[in-house]
Amino acid sequence: MKKVPIYENLLAKIAILEEQNRRKDERIAYLERLLYGAKSDRIASKVPENQPGLFDEFFQEAMDEKASQIEQAAKDIEKAALKRRQAARKSPSRPAKYRYSGLEERTTTLMPEGVDADQYDIIGKDVTRILHREPAKVWVEVIERPILRAKSDKALPNPRICQAKAPQSIIGGNHVGADMLAQIVIDKYRYHLPEYRQVKQYADLGVKLPTSTINGWVHAVASKLEPLYEAQRREVLGSDYLQIDEVPWRIADSPGKSRKGYAWQFLDNRPQSHGLYFLYMNGSRAGTVPRAELRNFHGAIQTDGYGVYDYFELQDNVTLLGCMAHVRRKFTDAQTSHPQLAAQAVKWIELLYTLEANLRDEGADYERIAAERQAKALPIMDAMEKWMEAVHTQCTPADPMGKALDYAYKQWPKLRRYALDGRYHIDNNPVERAQRPSVMGRKNYLFSKSDSGAIDNAIFYSLIESCDIVGIEPLRWLTDVLDNLRDDTPPEQIREMLPYYYKKSQG
Repeated sequence: MKKVPIYENLLAKIAILEEQNRRKDERIAYLERLLYGAKSDRIASKVPENQPGLFDEFFQEAMDEKASQIEQAAKDIEKAALKRRQAARKSPSRPAKYRYSGLEERTTTLMPEGVDADQYDIIGKDVTRILHREPAKVWVEVIERPILRAKSDKALPNPRICQAKAPQSIIGGNHVGADMLAQIVIDKYRYHLPEYRQVKQYADLGVKLPTSTINGWVHAVASKLEPLYEAQRREVLGSDYLQIDEVPWRIADSPGKSRKGYAWQFLDNRPQSHGLYFLYMNGSRAGTVPRAELRNFHGAIQTDGYGVYDYFELQDNVTLLGCMAHVRRKFTDAQTSHPQLAAQAVKWIELLYTLEANLRDEGADYERIAAERQAKALPIMDAMEKWMEAVHTQCTPADPMGKALDYAYKQWPKLRRYALDGRYHIDNNPVERAQRPSVMGRKNYLFSKSDSGAIDNAIFYSLIESCDIVGIEPLRWLTDVLDNLRDDTPPEQIREMLPYYYKKSQG
């Protein structure tokens, strides 16, 4: 009876050791690619001049081994895709009528001219809905706080005097409300309106404000939101699946010129995402930034092929995933030099994406997604890997096709790992899509004047884009937060103000 737990423990330890060995084998293969991969051209150097067809035969033999499996997988994928596309064609792309849910409706009844309505019965009606917009309105709240003296103490030298407390100021000075500040921030960081354009808008509404005043308000709000930003950072790092990328921001902190800085973006890609955050560390793009930020991280991270992420390949607590979209992009560009070869690669990659689209359309659960990838996607990827080894001799390392093969071949072990878990994505596109607001903002207000300004941008983009990710309206959220956040707000209440928990509290 006592031997059973010991036997089970030994089996568990063996399974752990086998998994560790598998991970080490993957890492060794990956490092060998970095050292001896396509760019060194060692494969080509081993081909004898009198055997030009050696790799063609090798590739054909490898393909024959998997031919039936790959062919069946491709047929299944295309069959499901055809069914999905036919169903999509049956659904009209334009709705039969538009509905404006939640908007106020003001009804006007139009009777025929020259007709006495009392002489007619209404037997039906036609209804037309016309969408209108009222101009924005800026107004001033005047708060009066009377000073009261007790009537019975009128003749006393020290009468009882009382007065209501002054309202809590949002930022210093108590002269601008949370709704006004929230609108300024949302207009800049969600709708990409620079401060000087907002000055013109407010002038049209009767409010004369210098740009420096609005700029000062924005910086003050960023300082106020800093505790929420740090709490958001901790929440995202608590995920077990992150996507990471870097986005360039211009910093104009020298007279007459600007420099390129980088913000790191960390996206929580769990099914119930808590959002994201941007991290700006003096504009550095060095590998020390993600290594320090993820020093206690356990889980999967998905990145592009930027070399600083190779460090995580050696960490036992991290599963490093690749991005197929970057591979596809390079093969698409390579069609300028080797159109037929590049088109073949794109075709195979497109088949992998078609499988993903089919699974999404069917609403497949994560367990089935992983099983389908292992049964259909991995054989295709194995064949493509052999194909890359074979066709490498047909191009030089310097041309676009050679570069595409080099990049894809070295990334292939990381790319295959998306089949391990149905939650994982085939590419890094979600984190790249989340960069769009900051890129649009950069095109409008061009640059930050200092590193501190870039840090403010990181705070706002982190919180506002997290609102979009979790599905709440950013203006309402920011107004509520500014109305209720105080300097002495305890950490547990700050956490409840984060977009993810705010949505849960709203039901």
